[in-house]
Amino acid sequence: MSTDMKNYRIGVDVGDRSVGLAAIEFDDAGFPIQKLALVTFRHDGGLDPTENKSPKSRKETRGVARRTMRMNRRRKQRLRDLDMVLENLGYTVPEGPEPETYEAWTSRALLASIKLASADELNEHLVRAVRHMARHRGWANPWWSLDQLEKASQEPSETFEIILARARELFGEKVPANPTLGMLGALAANNEVLMRPRRNYNAKEANNPKKAGKYLADYGTQPLMAAKVRQEDQLAELRRICEVQGIEDQYEALREAVFTHVRPYVPKDRVGKDPLNPSEIRASRASLEFQEFRILDAVANLRVRTDSRSKRELSESEYDTAVDFLMSYTGKEQPSWADVAEEIGVPGNRLIAPVLEDVQQKTAPFDRSSAAFEKAMKAKTEARKWWESNDDDQLRSLFIMFLADATDDTAQAAIEAGLYELFESWPEEEREALSNIAFEAGRAGYSATTLSKLSEYMHEHRVGLHEARKAVFGVDDTWRPPLAKLEEQTGQPTVDRVLTILRRFVLDCERQWGRPQAITVEHARTGLMGPAQRQDILREQKKNREENERIRNELRESGVENPKREDVRRHLVIQEQECQCLYCGTMITTTTSELDHIVPRAGGGSSRRENLAAVCRYCNAMKSNTPFYRWASPEKLKETIDRVRQLKAFKDPKKAKMLKNQIRRLKQTEADDPIDERSLASTSYAAVAVRERLEQHFNEGLAPDDKSRVVLDVYAGAVTRESRRAGGIDERILLRGERDKNRFDVRHHAIDAAVMTLLNRSVALTLEQRHQLKREFNETKRENGWRDFTGLAPASQEKFLEWKKAATVLGDLLAEAIEDDSIAVVSPLRLRPQNGAVHKDTIAAVKKQTLGSAWSADAVKRIVDPEIYLAMKDALGKLKELPEDSARSLELSDGRYIEADDEVLFFPKNAASILTPRGVAEIGESIHHARLYGWLTKRGELKVGMLRVYGAEFPWLMRESGSRNVLSMPIHPGSQSFRGMQDAVRKVIESGEAVEFAWITQNDELEFDPDDYIAHGGKDELRQFLEFMPESRWRVDGFYDIGRLRIRPALLSREQFPLDIQRSLDEKKPLTTEQQVIVKSLEKGLAISLGNLMGLETMRVIRRNNLGFPRWRGNGNLPTSFEVRSSALRALGVED
Repeated sequence: MSTDMKNYRIGVDVGDRSVGLAAIEFDDAGFPIQKLALVTFRHDGGLDPTENKSPKSRKETRGVARRTMRMNRRRKQRLRDLDMVLENLGYTVPEGPEPETYEAWTSRALLASIKLASADELNEHLVRAVRHMARHRGWANPWWSLDQLEKASQEPSETFEIILARARELFGEKVPANPTLGMLGALAANNEVLMRPRRNYNAKEANNPKKAGKYLADYGTQPLMAAKVRQEDQLAELRRICEVQGIEDQYEALREAVFTHVRPYVPKDRVGKDPLNPSEIRASRASLEFQEFRILDAVANLRVRTDSRSKRELSESEYDTAVDFLMSYTGKEQPSWADVAEEIGVPGNRLIAPVLEDVQQKTAPFDRSSAAFEKAMKAKTEARKWWESNDDDQLRSLFIMFLADATDDTAQAAIEAGLYELFESWPEEEREALSNIAFEAGRAGYSATTLSKLSEYMHEHRVGLHEARKAVFGVDDTWRPPLAKLEEQTGQPTVDRVLTILRRFVLDCERQWGRPQAITVEHARTGLMGPAQRQDILREQKKNREENERIRNELRESGVENPKREDVRRHLVIQEQECQCLYCGTMITTTTSELDHIVPRAGGGSSRRENLAAVCRYCNAMKSNTPFYRWASPEKLKETIDRVRQLKAFKDPKKAKMLKNQIRRLKQTEADDPIDERSLASTSYAAVAVRERLEQHFNEGLAPDDKSRVVLDVYAGAVTRESRRAGGIDERILLRGERDKNRFDVRHHAIDAAVMTLLNRSVALTLEQRHQLKREFNETKRENGWRDFTGLAPASQEKFLEWKKAATVLGDLLAEAIEDDSIAVVSPLRLRPQNGAVHKDTIAAVKKQTLGSAWSADAVKRIVDPEIYLAMKDALGKLKELPEDSARSLELSDGRYIEADDEVLFFPKNAASILTPRGVAEIGESIHHARLYGWLTKRGELKVGMLRVYGAEFPWLMRESGSRNVLSMPIHPGSQSFRGMQDAVRKVIESGEAVEFAWITQNDELEFDPDDYIAHGGKDELRQFLEFMPESRWRVDGFYDIGRLRIRPALLSREQFPLDIQRSLDEKKPLTTEQQVIVKSLEKGLAISLGNLMGLETMRVIRRNNLGFPRWRGNGNLPTSFEVRSSALRALGVED
């Protein structure tokens, strides 16, 4: 650790696919002295770039690929084992797989119909039939054992009945009595009837006994086996064959070989241990034990405010009522604490939400698992009947685990309890619906046994977790369950990306300057979401923007000039209230109405929809800043509540809950309590994961009052934006000339992070109150002094004024950093050999041609074998085609000898490809990096070219070169990478004129003087861009083709275009040439000649460390920055 210990704080701003990080040094008075590090990291959020249609994480696609490979590997092994079993039983097995013909169906029908007299005939048909069954087993419940499969095979499955009915439609009396699947398949094969679907169809409809008939009738081409083929029907056929052929003694061995499978499960060693009972694993959060535990802990920590300063615990009856309500809750929306307050008969504003781990819980917990089950299973279903008739909570919980938690222990316990048999006895549509229930993911902190013990004590004594833990397990007041370590991943790709960036920055800061005073994190709504969830939110936001724009157009047509957000909201409220004042019923419009907070609050009333009412100006003026209940007479209160209940929206399930909450607000007798600073902390799973890991690293083992503790806060929302505005920071820094937050420049994340270093809980609370007051003013147009608000209490006001002074100093520091261009923007490099999909999914057939045939230059380049390609390339020389030559032969460098009649494989397209077991796959999207080569022309000019290296070739290149360093290992001249170069570059490399001097990869930062490119670069889109906006820092976004890079401006973001461009895009007006280039550079990137870029004298490739500083010297194997020209000349042995 460095001895240069500093008094500093760390700020973190987690944006959408960007993370801003700042380390700012402070003096003893709390004023910033200097910036230590200021950097924005861009990341992909774990998104797989090859999945264009639907957003998926790399982890998800990698998991699919891994499971597919494992399935294929197990299938091949199972088929090999089957062949060995057949040989051990005395059968002769032909070499290689059976041909893909319909002969096997005939063999299966024959074997199940009559006993074959000849041993040879039995051998031929049995081997063919059994191998066919093993290759086309059909579907089975993956949890079933062979014994369970055997039991199920005693009766035909539901889908077999569908197939049989279809066969009778097609073949009539030809269908034998008591047929097997093989008999039906033989009828289809011999009568040229389509066996299986040849195009996509709705399997759910086809497999549903109630809907399959109609669906298949509408499907058009109706195959025989459109319904699902099931393994129990195949097993029944195998048993029939053994009985007919008199080989019952071979049945067990054949059954085992054909139908064996590995049941899916999560190994116990991958699940965390219970800290209070280390012999047991942590329970799933879907378990009923955890659901009950969470409710009991929350209810035990509820408090009721009796006056302004005192509060009490719940009474026994209130406690029991609250627990019963949450345990049995099955509403469509999550219950609120107001719902709980109404149940126990306490005013909603007097019930104080529980504070757990110093964070106020914003929503009430409920039994999510039972609610999800009951939502999926309606009242008359078999599963629901069993659920309601069974009072064994442990068996219920085990059933939930059977559906949600695939550990081997759970599977075994479910088998012993008979749950598998019970599950299979229910109709298939119920089983499918149960399998599709999305239960709560993740693990609780304790095992199911521990949770049960804690819940029992908590319920009996009506206490929270802390007291129960001490009483049941004898731990002391300071004991806490161990937190996840900073380096421990969560399993959620986006969160893990952010944690990796945060961990590296924080640890490097600690090594450089010691422990920080405080770490403050703020995250955007989508900042910690996975790709699919983020896409849903972005789609929802786009839909809302379009709807708001539609309403704005309506308001413009009605005479409202430049309608604002508040006008749109007021218009929506008026529409829901059917254009009547909520308080008196007078007809109102958008221009004659005002919004009012039904219940006010010190520091700004709540702007939730349930607390807003559109009212006439008279009612708003008379009510003023008073709770509606106090202002209104009993008659007016009743009339207003009746008016709400008579609204059409009250009958809309989506709005009914909000309006019911509005009625509660109308009945509320007191103003809301001021905002609690603990309610500002983010309670999302991802935010808790970040906070816990930082807490473990810095504060584990330290007492709560220890002054050496690092203060840790994680906020969600717009705290930073309020900080920048209230502190006047944007006006001081003028990022790209803007007086407000400029999202066009991605450095705003680093600036936000720096602003977070000033924040403390008191200031955060004042900023939130100020924000609420501002919203209240915008919505009600009632002056409330929000601009001059500095806090409710004198201590808060003093801290806020000190904060404003510090913000002024910080603004000057940030302005200086922007002027010096010392705020780094970093995109992490992906240098591992495994980096996404190595080839496309589409597989093409390989082409073949004899060596002695005529070969064009294009065909030679597409030869699969590298050694044959090199030999043929030498034979081709400068010719455009090799003529047919029956005497042509090749002696390869590896000792092989190829004659004219030998077939040579070549790829079907002139595209980089590899040969897979199933055929040819293109690998053009797997470029890992590019090697840079430099050479001098006869005039002494430096030229630079590149060799793009395909990741798909790494395994072969490693074997050929004996090196595992993918960045330095030799590239075989017969590889697809070498073949994919420009001809001119390949010639100078092969002649020895060119020398490799560096490599570049995606996300590398390019830095050059814009004037240098304008003067010496090409007349292209980059030049147009630079003449309009002289950006000096760019990012490699890909390798467009053999001679061009795709680059994007490193500092600019698509989050928000400049105002003139955004307005033209929104109004769908044509853009100017310069604007088009800017939009293209951010949305698609610019394809620029590598030679034009790398030939610049000022070109540098910048690699930065975790603090954002350029790394110019080697530190282990970490990549270093370099100047292109000097590096190339040095490699050529030439002085610059």
